[in-house]
Amino acid sequence: PIVQRSFDISYLPSSLLKDGTPNARRVDYWGLVGRLALRWPPRSAGPRLRAGVEIGYAQETQTKVSGGLGSSGNADGFALDMVVSIMDFLPDHSIGIDYARTGAGWLLSPQFRPNEELFEIRYQWRPRRLRLWRTKRSPLLEIRVRWREDLEQPIGTIQKRQEFDFYLRLTWEFIIKDF
Repeated sequence: PIVQRSFDISYLPSSLLKDGTPNARRVDYWGLVGRLALRWPPRSAGPRLRAGVEIGYAQETQTKVSGGLGSSGNADGFALDMVVSIMDFLPDHSIGIDYARTGAGWLLSPQFRPNEELFEIRYQWRPRRLRLWRTKRSPLLEIRVRWREDLEQPIGTIQKRQEFDFYLRLTWEFIIKDF
């Protein structure tokens, strides 16, 4: 049932501007990340549940002031991402829920912004039996609804930033022969 497990160490020597100014001291930045994903029942077709968790921690972070948070001490270096998906709950239909929390001192994520909490629901429909003329793969319809909010209120703002967005996307690959 375990489909992914990993442990990463990222080390960036003299890369963190501890106090946020270019001429100030630079310290080593390193982060630890552990990931685990499970699928039950352990098969690749039919209804199945997939759950995963990713936890990250950075010991040495910038100060809260340099991160734009205005209070004393260091920024939070903890990151968490939890995902639960039901794959093929109906033939060709999948849905998932994602919750993430990223401290202002966690600077290694390309997907999540520092100082953010996120909640997301994603739906996918890939009709495997629908293949039309010269198609390489069947189309994919994807709908995502996402809510984000700051964990701590940044300096100079009236309130925490809150965002709500969604998208509807249809992806269809096809082959165009040389003319």
